[in-house]
Amino acid sequence: MAYARKRGKYFSARWRTRQGQQAERGGFSTKREAEQFAEEQEALERRGKNTKPSEVNMTVREFVQEIWGPSLDVENQTKIDYENIYNSHIDPEFGDRAIGTITPAEIQRWRVRLKNTVATTGYQLKPSYIEKLTNQLGSILRVALDNEVIHKNPMTKIKRRKPKSAKRIVPLDMLTIKSLADGFAPRWQILVWIGFFTGMRPSEVLGLTWDRLDFEKEEITVDRQLSRDGSKVFADHLKTSKSYRKIPFSPYLQKILVEHVELHGLGPHGLIMQNRSGNVWRYKDASAMFRLVARPLGFDKGEGMHQLRHTCASVLIKLGNNAKQIQEWLGHESILETMDTYGHLFPRDLHEVCERLDAYVVEQMEIAAERKMLA
Repeated sequence: MAYARKRGKYFSARWRTRQGQQAERGGFSTKREAEQFAEEQEALERRGKNTKPSEVNMTVREFVQEIWGPSLDVENQTKIDYENIYNSHIDPEFGDRAIGTITPAEIQRWRVRLKNTVATTGYQLKPSYIEKLTNQLGSILRVALDNEVIHKNPMTKIKRRKPKSAKRIVPLDMLTIKSLADGFAPRWQILVWIGFFTGMRPSEVLGLTWDRLDFEKEEITVDRQLSRDGSKVFADHLKTSKSYRKIPFSPYLQKILVEHVELHGLGPHGLIMQNRSGNVWRYKDASAMFRLVARPLGFDKGEGMHQLRHTCASVLIKLGNNAKQIQEWLGHESILETMDTYGHLFPRDLHEVCERLDAYVVEQMEIAAERKMLA
């Protein structure tokens, strides 16, 4: 049934599609305008019941709202990310276009324009981000083909370069870590030290609460993270099942945390950190502040809070911990992820391995000789 409802100071038209799904379009000044539009759309849907989907000639925006968006089976935060990408880069280019009329040449021209687009950070969009945008448009077109809304997918004609291999991790030295912490106001310096000592993911650091710290057992329980959805504090669950873990709680970090809480108190819900107003310190704001402090220290574009996690891992490797220990500490789902990311940091000097083997054999031979003599 077609109807209208108020959304803020505007009205939205709502109607049922041929697939039985709820469709909506907002921005109407009056309720009557919204109702008329909804009735017209529903009438068109009824007339098209015996029409092939590809003959309906839906726009990209209509397809995204009615079919692609509702069919996404992903986390809420991922949906928000997809929505932001679509609204920022795909809808302005293709939103009003009939989805079946998009050509490979138009997609390629869009990709070229994206290369010259300046992001909000003041830099051009990174090639990896352009690939991400292309992947999302490709997903929309693929679902359109699967639902017979288009006859062929123009994305299959696009020649795409193979992604470059991931940049090797270069850990920070202690002087940089100290300078980074000193660059923050005192109430936020703890962000750097928690990230460095624990290797937790940025959202796990921001979501850390006092009740997850066990000073007696010297353990930190990692079982939740801050949500990037502003309507709630904590995410529904962590990245993977292995992300739920207990990690060692350094005595040095214990001391810093106690001093921090004595000086600045706790945030809402017992959070270790809080924003200027005493509310939840959101990822977006913390990340922006981190980049502001880090850039004068020589951090490259795109290097953010995750560098603390990388540095913690590299120090643990340097101290002789094995790949399995690093995996458990960082909460990687697979040891392959650990090795793909940090494999180049593990010792590779085979001569040193041979020397240790030699020393072991000599030691064992001496022990065997002593036992023989005693016998």
